[in-house]
Amino acid sequence: MIPIKPVHIWESEATRRTLADVEGAANFLLIKWPGGMMDTPAHRAAQVAALDVLGGNAAPEAFRRALIAAADEAGILAADTLRSDVPARLGKGARRPRRVSED
Repeated sequence: MIPIKPVHIWESEATRRTLADVEGAANFLLIKWPGGMMDTPAHRAAQVAALDVLGGNAAPEAFRRALIAAADEAGILAADTLRSDVPARLGKGARRPRRVSED
């Protein structure tokens, strides 16, 4: 099993799923992905990225980014996936914005 930082998606309106490894996420892409979004460029890119990781030709984080893009396009990405990534997306050496007090 190749772990990835968790990606939270909506499997249905009432069921949220956490994808935390490449194999499980690839299986979801193939079997449980929303039907109308199965042949989009983002979905295909995520499938190729999964195969690249499973074949040892890419880093798991590359697949995770492709999975997030495909899930966002399909409208199934849970918002807390992106919120949990905020520190990583600030970039190396970046600082969080300061809070402004309302005194």
